[in-house]
Amino acid sequence: MGERKSISKKIRFEVFKRDSFQCQYCGESAPKVTLELDHIEPVSKGGSNDITNLVTSCFDCNRGKSDRQLNDDSVISKQHEQLAELNERKQQLEMMMEWRKELMNLQDDTVRSIADHFESVTGASINDTGMNDVKKWVKKYEFPTLLEAIERAASQYDDLEKAFTMVPRIAYYIEHPLKDWEQDLFYIRGIARNKCSNYFDNAKAIILLKEAYKLGVSIDELKDVAYNTRNWTDFRNEIEDYIEVMSDRDG
Repeated sequence: MGERKSISKKIRFEVFKRDSFQCQYCGESAPKVTLELDHIEPVSKGGSNDITNLVTSCFDCNRGKSDRQLNDDSVISKQHEQLAELNERKQQLEMMMEWRKELMNLQDDTVRSIADHFESVTGASINDTGMNDVKKWVKKYEFPTLLEAIERAASQYDDLEKAFTMVPRIAYYIEHPLKDWEQDLFYIRGIARNKCSNYFDNAKAIILLKEAYKLGVSIDELKDVAYNTRNWTDFRNEIEDYIEVMSDRDG
């Protein structure tokens, strides 16, 4: 004889929800009647507390049923539907896992292809740390972008380590090209940097140039400053003077 075990609150709720909180014998619903769980195959005959062996019953129907087995086709059909749904979910999870594995394999193949291209173009080899960097590139940039970035880096930098580190930066600007005025400002910064032999703050210079340009200082005026500068302090002061004048004018 089967031993009756308690049914968890979670399972009770799932069965009630599945059956729309309605007695599957008489059709009465809560709160008009008190609902209980009934075993399709009685515990006394080996029935389990599995959700597929449980059905929603009202108090009166459950008490009148005793150990007889349920023969209601609609309830049996509901059990079959639930089994089919569970099986479908299982199959979909398996398909999702397989798809995930395929994506991971594809990413690994892409990483290897990018690394091979860099090694082929430069003649250098990439160590484990470098491969981790390549994995990051692949997550951020398109495959053709990285191929082009590698070729540009190899042609622009003789230092192979420098070429490697520049690949993601070049890839960024391939996918996010500078506006014409931004290109002009970087060109102006290059002129000024070449004029300053001892020290030059690249980051600060481009910030000042952008601020001056956005306030209305022309590209030609900024070029004149760059061509005539003697050192970083001279360049910075000239641009800051322009910014102050233009800010006062707008104010």
